[in-house]
Amino acid sequence: MTMATSTLSIDQHRLDCIQACLDCARICNTCGDDMIGMDMSNEDGQELMTRCIRLCRDCSDTCILAAQWMGRASALSLRLCAFCVEMCELCAGVCEQHAPHHAMCGDCAKECRRCAELCHKMVLESVPSSSGGTA
Repeated sequence: MTMATSTLSIDQHRLDCIQACLDCARICNTCGDDMIGMDMSNEDGQELMTRCIRLCRDCSDTCILAAQWMGRASALSLRLCAFCVEMCELCAGVCEQHAPHHAMCGDCAKECRRCAELCHKMVLESVPSSSGGTA
C-alpha cells in the first residue's frame, strides 16, 4: 500500500465514519423523541424507557460532536471516536432490550452498532503500525 493509497483509505474511512455518526445521531434523536409520552404499563418498563431515552440523547450528542471533530481533523478526534464506540454500544444494548416495546429501538440499535463498528475501524486504522521500522 502506497502512502497515497493509505491516505485515501483513511480519508474515505473518515468520511464513512462521519456519515455513520450523522446517521446514528439522527435515528437516536428520532427514537428518543418518539418514546417521550409513551405509556409503559409497569415500573420496570418505564425505567427501561427512561434509560433508553437518555442514552439515545447522549449517543446523539456524542455522535454529532465526533462527526464535527473528524470533519475538521481535530487533534483529539480519535479519542472522541473511541468514546463514541463505547456510547453507541451502550445505547444499542439498551435499545435492543426496549425493542419489543418500541419498534424503532430495533432500527436505532442497528444504526448504533454500525456507527460503533465504523468508529472502531477509524481508530484502529489511524493508529500507526508498530511494525515496519528498524531497530
